[in-house]
Amino acid sequence: MGGRARSGALLLALALRAAAAQQLPPQVNAPSVPNSMPLEQHSFKAPFTTVNSFTGMRLIDNWELGGSAVAHNGFVRLTAEKQSQKGWMWNRHAMNAPEWSITMELRATGESQYLFGDGLAVWLTTSYDVVEGPVFGREDYWNGLGIFFDTFQNVDQQHHHKHPYIYAMLNDGKQHYVPDAEKKLDKAQQILPGARDNSGCSFDFRYNEARQDVSVLNHTRVHITYRARTLMLRLQQTSVGHEGDWYNCFEMSNVDIPPNSYFAISSATGDLVDNHDIIHFLVRNIQGVPDPIADYKLWSDGVKELERSRMLEFDLRPAEALQRDYQRVLRAQAEAIKSLSADVEKLKQQMEFQLASITAGVSVARTTVDIKSNELRDVKQRLEESAPSAKAFHDLKQDAQQELNRMKLSVDKALRSRGGMSSFSFYFLLMLIIALAGVGYNRYRKIMKSHLLQ
Repeated sequence: MGGRARSGALLLALALRAAAAQQLPPQVNAPSVPNSMPLEQHSFKAPFTTVNSFTGMRLIDNWELGGSAVAHNGFVRLTAEKQSQKGWMWNRHAMNAPEWSITMELRATGESQYLFGDGLAVWLTTSYDVVEGPVFGREDYWNGLGIFFDTFQNVDQQHHHKHPYIYAMLNDGKQHYVPDAEKKLDKAQQILPGARDNSGCSFDFRYNEARQDVSVLNHTRVHITYRARTLMLRLQQTSVGHEGDWYNCFEMSNVDIPPNSYFAISSATGDLVDNHDIIHFLVRNIQGVPDPIADYKLWSDGVKELERSRMLEFDLRPAEALQRDYQRVLRAQAEAIKSLSADVEKLKQQMEFQLASITAGVSVARTTVDIKSNELRDVKQRLEESAPSAKAFHDLKQDAQQELNRMKLSVDKALRSRGGMSSFSFYFLLMLIIALAGVGYNRYRKIMKSHLLQ
């Protein structure tokens, strides 16, 4: 009897295991990511966790930062929302691939809806490092390629395009960058935005922080390709779980870039300000790729599918729990914790962005207070220095008033005694009194003027 019971229980367990096996999902094979992976020596992507033990500042492998540029955990801030800032970063390694693709995510934000500037630029030039200058924070007369994201609308000059304006420019190191086409300069010695056919477009990539539908997770994705002497750029607005349509900006032909050039990114603010942040900058070698757009889609879809399949691999279903595969349960829990950590990382990024903005605002307020304090100190010093002269002026004013009173009494006496004076003597005395009064008045005005100018 006990044997039959044990055999029945065994059959029931086998049946349950067979039923559970039928409910198991098919094995998910992770797709192979395209071979053209980002070139590590030219690329970077948040988070940035390396910290310089000497300075305490965050570092980015293979890149140098300068000016106002600061690396945070989730982004690189080239310029904060402060006036007259210039920030840049440049790559230490020369770009040797003849054909390449760049995927960059940037974030240009500010509190003002209408007044903002100046913008940022992506460079590929023969210069190893960046020298501070007037062209979006970098020196003029560069040798190579510059791609500019210009947000500043100069109302003093006429433009043939609407801002924000994105455009590419080539320079041989001998031409002067002129942002305004109305300036009368030698055409052979200057380069102008949009001077070449199909080299720019107007696209509002900036986010206004005052909008309720804008957050730190709103980015602008830029895809740049260089193949067969053709430079192409397109843009896409993104946020978490949403990707907008691609906007084809320009496709410029007959573009020759000097070999062994260096990537750099720079930004600047003037009287108008904005936050200019870079989240990632990924460079891939696309030499021999027939269609850069299709290649990007294949690579992007492969990365997304790899991430999705990695999550599905450890997605624990109720039927699997019956198998008591504790190792799989632990892996699933570890992956769930990792997903939760990603959500926490997004919150940290938002807090980091807000903290950076608050820090910039406090710095601006502190600078303003310092300027006003210096002005008040100067006023106090001038008042203290002018106190003795003010007393002397007051005494002189009283003396002048007394002198005028004495003159008035003299005139009254002269008028009362007119009958006993000759007509000539009377008029001579009257003119003398008037002359003395005029001299005294002029002296009074000079003293008053000199006192007010102090």
